[in-house]
Amino acid sequence: MTPIHSVSNLAGVLWAVAGVGLFALVYVSGKLSGTDASALQIIWLRYVGGLATVVAVLVVQRDMARALSTRQPFLHACRAAAGGFGGVAAVFAAASMPVASASAIGLLDGLFTVLLGTILLREHVSLRQWIATLISLAGAITVVWAQGAFAAWNAGYTGPALIALAGAMLVALENVMIKTLARTEARGTVLFYVNLFGTIILAWPGLANWRAIPLQWLLVFLMLGPIAILAQLCNINAFRRVDASVVGAIRYAWILYGAVFGSLFFDEPFTLAMGVGTGLVLAGGGWLAVLRRRPAS
Repeated sequence: MTPIHSVSNLAGVLWAVAGVGLFALVYVSGKLSGTDASALQIIWLRYVGGLATVVAVLVVQRDMARALSTRQPFLHACRAAAGGFGGVAAVFAAASMPVASASAIGLLDGLFTVLLGTILLREHVSLRQWIATLISLAGAITVVWAQGAFAAWNAGYTGPALIALAGAMLVALENVMIKTLARTEARGTVLFYVNLFGTIILAWPGLANWRAIPLQWLLVFLMLGPIAILAQLCNINAFRRVDASVVGAIRYAWILYGAVFGSLFFDEPFTLAMGVGTGLVLAGGGWLAVLRRRPAS
């Protein structure tokens, strides 16, 4: 009998894990800087730096004309808006409420992506894939709970929490749109338009919420652009190899990066409970990596 799963998820999972790590670095940049830079300001500068990077690479490769050719400009714009404002929501929530609590809410983006993948993209999610996804989710929840998620909750966190929830849904929508674009558009086209539209859409909000920051941090935030380009490239490669529902579940790997960054940069302790949680995330992600799926029809 022919097995149901005949295509390996491993390559796509590895690309997704790399993308998650790079984006995790972008999202902690605001807190890491110690400046008063607003979330909108940081994300806009990231897009500006990303657009400059993509244009420079395309010009050097003499591939600009092909990158400008697209059949789905509206979808590119929607994807940029969802990703941009989803990123703003994540940065704002992390800066306006306990990071662990913001992270716990942000974890819903992976589950939302799995659900949207099944509803909008008609992806088949096997029982084993659901179990692996829930194992990773349980591990991620264990980590943020150990970090004190919702332990010091007060009414003032309600607004940031709702923004974090909206951000999780926007990121999930972006994932579905990336999957759609990755099927038909060249990598250069996807990277060019998301950074072009992101720069345009967030220009006024970013400048309207501009706060004075040291020159060195202005340059650092611009350099987030090339980092985000690498992360976006990893995501495109992941979506070309596996379903959006798989990538959504693998996004829980970012909690591992968060724990590492917390220990390295913010002196946050790594407890036994966090170790158990990270082990579950790794177990669920590892299971997804070795599962085999139906090839795309």
